[in-house]
Amino acid sequence: MKKLVYAMLALSLVAFVGCKKDKDKQKEVTVENLVGTWEIYKTYDDGEWDTEWGVAVGYQSILKINANGTGTMETIEEEYRNTTSFTYKMASSGTITITTSYGDTRQVKVKSLTDKELVLEYSEYGATYAEYYKRK
Repeated sequence: MKKLVYAMLALSLVAFVGCKKDKDKQKEVTVENLVGTWEIYKTYDDGEWDTEWGVAVGYQSILKINANGTGTMETIEEEYRNTTSFTYKMASSGTITITTSYGDTRQVKVKSLTDKELVLEYSEYGATYAEYYKRK
């Protein structure tokens, strides 16, 4: 009987661990997998990490990606709110061209995409930047 209990416990642990890995599995970069609401939780700015993001520190940046090629980026800092609209086009290489409502254009590369996390990377003025988002 003891062996049966241990076998059942071992099987349940394997099943539990196996399910967690599936959730963190890399997804194909498609519009369907990107659509949703994402919140920055850390950034990389040319050699320096910034983890001071979120409600707890009073600074949020929320990215909403719609299926129709549009989206918004909302920045919330205490009582200040700014929302910028944008359109986007995807290339098969996982590169996204974003054009803001102000007419600014930037190409970003999807470095990583799972059910829970989106990592966007881009270069500007010879420096490399990355934004790490969690799904809301």
